[in-house]
Amino acid sequence: LNKGTTILISTLSTLLVFSLGVNILISRETHQQHQDVLARLDTLELIRAQRDTLFSVNHRLIIREDSISLLRKQVDSLQNRISGMELQASYPGYYLIIDTYQNRFHLRYGDLLVRSGYCATGKGWTENDGGIVWDFSTPRALHSVIRKGENPYWYRPSWYWLERDIRPPRLEEVIEIPDSISWDDQIAYYNDSLTPGERMYVVKVPGALGNYKIDLGGGVLLHYGIGRGWNVSHGCVRLGNADLEVIYRALPVGAPVVIY
Repeated sequence: LNKGTTILISTLSTLLVFSLGVNILISRETHQQHQDVLARLDTLELIRAQRDTLFSVNHRLIIREDSISLLRKQVDSLQNRISGMELQASYPGYYLIIDTYQNRFHLRYGDLLVRSGYCATGKGWTENDGGIVWDFSTPRALHSVIRKGENPYWYRPSWYWLERDIRPPRLEEVIEIPDSISWDDQIAYYNDSLTPGERMYVVKVPGALGNYKIDLGGGVLLHYGIGRGWNVSHGCVRLGNADLEVIYRALPVGAPVVIY
């Protein structure tokens, strides 16, 4: 062999050895990466299994919590039903029973049923788009009439706007209806003289509650309203106009009102 051929063969041999070395290194690196991937997959599978276990435990805890809450409500309702039965057996005057499950009222005089019909009660937990949460439940308990009134105003609370994701009006933005005019004229002014947008800025609203209100305390009223037969109110008990007037005239201050 001549000198050029010898150098070529030597160079090729060197390149072959180098190539084999590189392949070995690549093979080892690939194997290590494969092992790392398998280890990560095992870790992910373990995390997924732990997540599923935690989800299952959390789901069972939620069910248990809901069951306990429901059981408490059932116990409260049973206790208040017993209170109603005790009134039926011993109370000598008019009293009222509100069934929040069937959304019915029963006006009684002793063991005599005087009037019965549909009402609307609280809709429970409510959340707006901003994540603010309210409990608009009608409190189940033995209440009593603490005051009564005719031609009541509805003073809109801040949740009226917040529930609709609207900023409550500032003091200078509030629209007031003249109270120097008659009650019927105030209602007509609100309904006919103001645009829908302007009505949103009225805080003291005439006629929204009907002609009468019966106050049970704690912000719970019996008043006129729509949605009777359903759980749609913000905690108050809504009645039809005719039913409200009968109950208003029948129940004196101090009369029991059982809500279950």
